[in-house]
This record gives sequence, structure tokens and C-alpha cells, in this order.
Amino acid sequence: MKTKITKVVALFTTLAIIFSCTEDMEYRDTAVSPVNQLYEPISGKSVELVASATASLFFEWEAAKAEDSGSPLYEIVFDKEGGNFSNPLYKVLSDNNGARNYATISHKTLNKIGAAAGLNSGETGTIIWTVIASRGLSTAMSNVSHKLTITRMLGFAEVPSQLFLTGEATEGGSDISQAVPCSSPEQETFEIFTRLKGGKSYKLVDKTNDNANYFYIDGNRIVEGEGETTVEKDGIYRITMDFSIASVSIQEVKSVGVFFCPSNKVIFELSYKGNGIFEGEGKVTFKQESWGKDQRYKLLMSYSDKDMYWGTLNDVDSSPNGAGQEDSYYFIKEYGINEGSEPQWNHKWKFDNQFDGSMTKVTVKFNGANYTHFVSLGDGVSPEEPETTPKNLFLTGEASEGGNDISKAMQYNKLGEGIFEIFTRLQGGKTYKMASSQEADAKFFYIEDGEIKSGDGITTVEKDGIYRIKVDFSNKSVITKEIKSMGLWHCWDRNVLLDLPYIGNGVFEGTGTISPSNNDNRYKLLMVYADDSELIWGTKNDTDVVPGENPDPSYFYIMETNDDAEAGQWERKWKFNDGIIGNNTKVRVIFTGENYTHSIEPVN
Repeated sequence: MKTKITKVVALFTTLAIIFSCTEDMEYRDTAVSPVNQLYEPISGKSVELVASATASLFFEWEAAKAEDSGSPLYEIVFDKEGGNFSNPLYKVLSDNNGARNYATISHKTLNKIGAAAGLNSGETGTIIWTVIASRGLSTAMSNVSHKLTITRMLGFAEVPSQLFLTGEATEGGSDISQAVPCSSPEQETFEIFTRLKGGKSYKLVDKTNDNANYFYIDGNRIVEGEGETTVEKDGIYRITMDFSIASVSIQEVKSVGVFFCPSNKVIFELSYKGNGIFEGEGKVTFKQESWGKDQRYKLLMSYSDKDMYWGTLNDVDSSPNGAGQEDSYYFIKEYGINEGSEPQWNHKWKFDNQFDGSMTKVTVKFNGANYTHFVSLGDGVSPEEPETTPKNLFLTGEASEGGNDISKAMQYNKLGEGIFEIFTRLQGGKTYKMASSQEADAKFFYIEDGEIKSGDGITTVEKDGIYRIKVDFSNKSVITKEIKSMGLWHCWDRNVLLDLPYIGNGVFEGTGTISPSNNDNRYKLLMVYADDSELIWGTKNDTDVVPGENPDPSYFYIMETNDDAEAGQWERKWKFNDGIIGNNTKVRVIFTGENYTHSIEPVN
């Protein structure tokens, strides 16, 4: 009997533990508070919407609070005056994909909201807005709302289903049956990449026959009627026409090129062939890395006033694997030149293996339902390579630290086969060149238009400075960056505690008292280029301990990171030994040898 009772007690104990665990492990969503105050625009504000691609209205509100101290996400909701947001007209995420407690909303979007509220083109009416905060599955709508009075733009009540360019200035000439078709990238919007003749006229039509309706461009607006438009000079133009707001944007396209991501440059240009097609060919050489060959690329378009990338629409991360010309793998989309955390690498494709070392043809089509491109083997002859790829590389000449004496030439660091880098001081206006050795019979190389050339040419920089020069013989590319400053960067304080001036031969060194707040011992190194871009140098071996009295030399090895000073605050840092904080300290950073490194030690 006693045995049975013991077994029953054990059974109930086990069940109690199981049910307790189940209860403890139940998912509980994080609560979030509602937004209590709306700041901008103030309630009752009136806005006349304008047909401009850059016109926008700024919205801001008090930040909500999440139970887990995390950052809530935000969504602005709009409704008709008198509504309660149960069935809103429109929703818009705040800036940074909902992470900010503010949003920049374009006039074009507000115009759509006005239309959803029942306002006609040019009509004035009032809408209301509020904010929903969320964290996980929890949401909280603000208990306050603001009124916003808008005057809608004067768009077209009836938008043509298709649009063409015709006239003496166009590729099809004045014969309307040969009018050039526009693409329609989104509803009520038409776009065309085309060649126009300067001083001659063109107009817009919705059909290619005598029954066509006519439109023309007046400044930045579309007008119905048989007026005509001109451009000042011959050129390739991108014309975007939004009939919902009767607006036009005209940009001159100066060039389109194949941007090879590992080289961070255009490796060959594409010529305009007509009908929105650009095409060109050049030699493609993949970049050899320790992990394999890098074959990533995208497109770079230069307008008269800015550069923009064209990258993958679908963010693929593989080679085409036999994809055909019409495959969505090749679809393209425009991106900002500085968009994302790694603009050099974002939204890229990969060349198929057959193109490594081959003449390659790239065709880009800005026409049809989807803008796209295609890569095929080229027909041309491969350009000449430099005579040889040197085993070592040296910097010599009047502008260099070693002067004209080649026996004192400064040696580049070898990063890989045919890839060299040097950190050095150069004198502005004076000449330098590269040499294969420090001997009198050395072969020489120079830089022309950002490329390595073989021979006894010379190179200059405009002004005195400290420069980082990276040379890649595999694709003849050169990247030269002026360094404005180097410093010891404290992770907790997020600032430079000690400047490290350049002292020569690839070495930066500074001495001073290091006094961080909170006595926090985590640090990294910050390099600032002349264009004010920042580069964090952190530990190559990702250590999370103090070095101690007799550290392994590899503890101090450094590598550049992709993080900026804010985003990478705690990653790849070192720690000070005891006795460093508050005392006079010498810090030295050495950009020479097989491993870049640094040292930090007290000074008596």
C-alpha cells in the first residue's frame, strides 16, 4: 500500500512540474503604450499639394514605450474627417521601415489619400491622421488625432492607357506611325529612355494614328493639347510622366556602365543603341579572394547631376545558373548611390563562370513591362594586360617618402596575388610611380584615369597628404583615398580619446592620457577619410579579453570592418590592460607587413 501511495505522489509531482513548465513557457507578447502626443503637422494645417518628385510633408509624434524596453514600430493611418480609423483610407510606415517616430510622406502619396477620401483633382478637403505603435503582435492606437486640410493636385481625370513620343526630335521622326512607345512602370505613370535632338520639337500621343489625343510638356507639367516641347541639346534622356499629378521629370543620361563590385568601379561603358537599349562589351576578370573568386556586379548610371545604381529587382545572391534572357533573375531596379549599409555590394548579380577572363557583352533594356538586362560572350578582342604582374611593388619618385632614390622606395603590402596596398605620405603636385623592385632594372607602372599602365609614366596627387593606395593588377584598378585622421576610438563614449598622427612608413602614433568615462576598457580604431567617411578598424581575431602581461602578437592584429562608428559600437573591440586608463599612454598603429597591427603601452 505504501508503495502505491508513493507512486501516486510521484505521478502527481511529475504532472505538476509538467503543467508548471507549460505555463512558464507560454508565449507572452510585449505590451506597448499608445502615442500620447502628435507634434507635426499641427492640427488644422493646410497644404497645397504640388507636382514635384521631391515635395513632401514631415510628420512627427511622441515616442511610445514598450514593456521590454525595445523600440516600437509605427504606422501612420489616415481617415475621412469624422471617421474613427476602424477602416482607414491609407496606412504609411514611418521612416526607416517603421522604426522612427517620424515620417516623410510625399505629396504624391497625400494626393492618393485625398483621392481615397473622395476629393477631386484640385479640390480642397480635410482628412484626419493618427499613429499606431506596435511591438511584436501588440498594437496600440493613439487616443489623439490631427486634422489636415489638403488641396489635391490638378491631375488628369482620364489617363491614357498607352503613350508615345513623336516629332522631329525623336528617334521615330515626325511620322506618327513610327512614334516611340513609353513604358508604364506603375499605374498612371509613363517613362521612356530615348535620344532627342536639341532645338527640335516633340510631343506626346496616346495612339499612333490620326485619331490620337495629343499632350505636351510645359516646364514640369503635362498639358493636354497640340503644343510642342524641345530640349536644348542632343542627348539621351529619361522622361518620367505621372498623369495622376500631371508632373514631368526630365533627366539627361550621361553614361551607363558595368560596375564591378570588388573593384568598386565601372569596368566598361555601354553605348546607347536606340529604343531604350544600352549595350557594350569589355573584358571581365573575377577577383581572387582567399575564399574563392568574386564575380559580383551591377550597373551604374550617371545623370547630369548625380549617379545612381541599377541592381537586381529580386535581390538574388547566386549566379544565373542558365537563366534565359527573359528570366526575372535579370530584372533591374534603380537604387541610390549611398543606399543601405554596404552600397558597394547591395543589390548585385553574379557573372556566370564562363565570363571570367573573357570579353563579355552586357545589354540593358529600358523598355517593355520589365526593365532588364542580359550578359553574353562578346565578339571583340581582349584588351592588353600590363606586361607582367609583379611579385612585389614599390613606390618611388619625388612625391614619395623615399624620394627619387629607387633603393629607398617604399614597399607596398601584398594582400594577394597581384593585389597591393600602401599607407604613405605624398607631396602634392610632385610625381611618383610604381616599381617591381628597388633595383635599377625594375619595371615601372603608373596610374592614368584610375587604371594601372605599364611603362615609365608618372602620377601626381593634387595636394600634400596621407594616402591609402590599393592596386589590383587583375583588373588594372587603383583606389586612392586621402586619410584626414586616425584615432583611438572608445566604444562607450563613442568618440576619439587620442589622435594618432602619421609619423611615416605606414605608421600612425600618438601619446597622451586616456581618460574614458565609466572607466570602460573597450576600444577600437577610427580612420576618417578626406571626404569625412569613416572606417572602423577592429580586432582581426574577435577577442573579448584583456591582453595581459605577455599577450600573443595576434591579439593586436587589426582589420577593417564594414561597420560605421555607431552601428559597430561593440563589435570587434579590444580591451585596455589595467594601468592604461588615466595614465600617459603611447598608441602605435602599423600598416605594414603581412598583418596590420597596433600596440598600446604606458609611458613613464
